[in-house]
Amino acid sequence: MNRILSTAIALLTLASCSNFLDEEDKDLVIPETVKQYEAMMHKEAFLDVSWFYRSDFMTDDITENPQAATSAKNEYKSLYTWKRDVERNGEGQHTSATNNMWQYLYNDVLVANYIIENGPKAKGTDNERNYLVAEAYFLRGRAYLELVNIYAPIYEANTAQTTPGVPLRLGTGVANDYTRANLADVYAQILSDLKESIRLFETSTLVKSLWHPNADAAQLLLARTLLYMGEWEQVVQATEQLVKRPLYDLTRRPNAPMVTDGNPEILHSFGSPTMLYPGTDESLGVMDIPSIYQTNLSTATYGASEGLMELFSRAEGDCRKYTWVINTHGTSGLTIPAKWHAQFTQLGAYNYRLSEAYLSRAEALAALGKVGEAQTLMTKYLNARIANFSAQRTKYMPSTSDPLLWRRFIIDQRRLEFCFENMRWFDLRRINSWYPHTISHTFTLAAAATGSTTVTVQGTEHYTLQPNSPNYVFELPETETQINTTIAPYGKRVEIMNEK
Repeated sequence: MNRILSTAIALLTLASCSNFLDEEDKDLVIPETVKQYEAMMHKEAFLDVSWFYRSDFMTDDITENPQAATSAKNEYKSLYTWKRDVERNGEGQHTSATNNMWQYLYNDVLVANYIIENGPKAKGTDNERNYLVAEAYFLRGRAYLELVNIYAPIYEANTAQTTPGVPLRLGTGVANDYTRANLADVYAQILSDLKESIRLFETSTLVKSLWHPNADAAQLLLARTLLYMGEWEQVVQATEQLVKRPLYDLTRRPNAPMVTDGNPEILHSFGSPTMLYPGTDESLGVMDIPSIYQTNLSTATYGASEGLMELFSRAEGDCRKYTWVINTHGTSGLTIPAKWHAQFTQLGAYNYRLSEAYLSRAEALAALGKVGEAQTLMTKYLNARIANFSAQRTKYMPSTSDPLLWRRFIIDQRRLEFCFENMRWFDLRRINSWYPHTISHTFTLAAAATGSTTVTVQGTEHYTLQPNSPNYVFELPETETQINTTIAPYGKRVEIMNEK
């Protein structure tokens, strides 16, 4: 798990994720100014986020390309089929790429801790230092929210004090033996970090580009955290000001990119698209699509599922469908996500936008039984996403005031709005008690002759993930358990077998 923080300004040598800062590398320059700290942080945590899309392999939003060779799909087969040991690819070989979220996220925690400790002394103005440290608190809150939703169970208030979460590392000291904090403490730390981030952003008078988080983005992430905790009243409070702002009307610009500097709905954009896809797709002329989602059917290995596309088709003129995905041709009928493509974004691969505030608030209102308010908010949201929605409203929306039906409807809209943005897996985890999903994935065994793009199908495998499967929680990476032999595992994943 060794990783060097390799930026032009570079930090310190990282012996392992658990060691955090081990020793200074005398060949590297230690940051001194606000700009140097900021450049280091953005390279490490706001540009290089290529692991984010991997959670989508496990959701009901994705399907394999049956026309792609098995060898091309094997790297992520363990995620796609929810294997007990996700660190073994389809050929049984060890690969850290399928369980390296721990490494990347604790690296983000390290970067944040380093800046929280040293940023207040950096050379610059008070406003610059406040903004820098605000970004660091935002980053740490974001990282821990991701970690606890990958490597720990869902949050339940009545058991949070006794349920293991993830280790809380709030400094840069060296340690190889550390334990999990409980879920209550982890979520309390996330809330504290985000509130401090908001305070410091508001203290600073600086306004920066959308590549930087800001008070609104921190407020949105705070609301997301509260949503995951089921703190409905607090979600309503946290989104109150955000939903007073207008949404981007996709129906007026159905063929224009969603994510631009000029779109007031975008609060923060991160993740360099070019880091997701290292080669050039000549049919697109750009470098902004992960190689698993190339539009060339001979090279695309995965795409959007039939279930997701059917959900898009329930309303006529759903402009999300035309901007969110790329329709392809061929006998497989594969449809490719466009979330990293210029068709969708002119900025980063992942985005914080106002629509999340609308959907989080609506879900919280429905959970509180305030269905009328939820319906009003959802009508406003859908008018900005579906052409001529008023004519379809009674057919598209639930016809009853049942809070549960409305919550499920809103979850379906979250699925459509944020498909392929590292959101669906986390939602599936938390909704299975009241909106259970049984997910089925087919994996086609196919071989291609040397020098040919035509494959010969040799068979199919079928896998099913049950709603409350223990495989919704990842085990720690092997490299981490080898370093730290005292950390307690949580539960045990099971082997999901091929249903012949």
